[in-house]
Amino acid sequence: MTIKIDSLEAARRLSVNERNERVRAIADELERLLGHDKMTRSQEERFDELKFESQCIARANGYDEVLAAADSGRVEPGSHGDDDVRTSRGRDEASRTIDAAVRSGLLADHAAEKAQHLVDHGRQHERSLAAKWAVATGSPAYLTAFAKVCADPVRGHMMWDERERAAYQRVEEVQSEFRAMSLTDANGGYMVPLTLDPAINLTNAGSINPLRQVARVVQTATESWTGITSAGATAEWKAEAAQAADGSPTIDDQPIPVHFGDVFVPYSFEVGMDAARFTEELSVVLRDAADQLQATAFTTGSGTGQPKGFVTALTGTSSEVNAAADDTFARGDVYNLQNQLPARFQANAAWVASLPIINTIGQFESAAGSRVFASVDDGRLLNRPLYECSNMDSTVTTSGATSNMILAYGDWKQFVIVDRIGTTLELVPHLFGANGRPTGQRGAFLWFRTGSDVLVTNAFRMLDVASAA
Repeated sequence: MTIKIDSLEAARRLSVNERNERVRAIADELERLLGHDKMTRSQEERFDELKFESQCIARANGYDEVLAAADSGRVEPGSHGDDDVRTSRGRDEASRTIDAAVRSGLLADHAAEKAQHLVDHGRQHERSLAAKWAVATGSPAYLTAFAKVCADPVRGHMMWDERERAAYQRVEEVQSEFRAMSLTDANGGYMVPLTLDPAINLTNAGSINPLRQVARVVQTATESWTGITSAGATAEWKAEAAQAADGSPTIDDQPIPVHFGDVFVPYSFEVGMDAARFTEELSVVLRDAADQLQATAFTTGSGTGQPKGFVTALTGTSSEVNAAADDTFARGDVYNLQNQLPARFQANAAWVASLPIINTIGQFESAAGSRVFASVDDGRLLNRPLYECSNMDSTVTTSGATSNMILAYGDWKQFVIVDRIGTTLELVPHLFGANGRPTGQRGAFLWFRTGSDVLVTNAFRMLDVASAA
């Protein structure tokens, strides 16, 4: 018989064994629900019901007693109930760490939302690892320990107090877990503090990378992120007493791997000596360098050893639309490109093009001499948002048999950018000049992991103005 708890009193009426049995059942169902990339309304309602039940059980047992039982092994080792309690405690601690970073002004709201989402959603082992990462790297003591080592990579650790030393050891434990799961690309180095990690700080709408504004950006704690794609189920009108047709959709898993990227940042001894200023400056430099590198890859990346750009993913597919005439970009091509996109993707569609192409579109005139697309001045084109992407083709090349991918239109939530948490920094104590003498600089070698790909090519249309010559 399935036990359902609708109140604290109902939970108290159960025996300890019955409560533990229900905890295991709740954990199983929650894991299945959280395995969905996006829950339906009914699934969200069920999630809330299960969460309420688990809270009633925790209160009936005495929350502190439940935690103590889990730590001492009195709850069956390896059981879902044990995992649920430990994971819940880790997530609570991670949430408090993230909130504290926001209140202190060290973490922006958008970054906090991404970090919290990573802690709250996904498979259980990913949530657990993300919670440990947030707690360890989000510690204020680790931030100051990190700054001291950056100021002096050789002796900085000797200036740590006990809190900073303990914070560093906790981060080392998390980093060891990443390595044990083959989630890092090198040993050594320092995990970047939560408040500096580009994996979550590059997610804001003010990013210089426009694709991060329009694409679906997700974080992961593993080697890849897996999306679910489907052409959709088939509905029907059914006659009375007739057998319903099989309208089940074809479901495909589409993993998006993350790739190794790095940046080397030299900095002077003087900058490093000012720990507060250094961490602030380092954060800005690292975000900018990583964003610049990724912007190109997200557009034209090959997908081999680097993220796959949307131009690469769409080239040669049915989503590639040829201009009406070779060597010529005309206003009719803009209308035709929009018309080619299926209706189901139109509502959330947006345009992407380089600035010279946007300016060209803005200059198209009617026979009477009026501007056809005057709304481009306001970032709109044919009633849809328009974004600048400087890495797309900016001119129509008319020499040689070439392609000119100058304009893209589609539902950009079907283009996914994946950032893996756990950015790592290796410190070089001294840099030397051409004659082998020190320059009074140190080096920060940062590596990170990110990937991208188009989930559904049919959600896009890309204009190719081919060259006839």
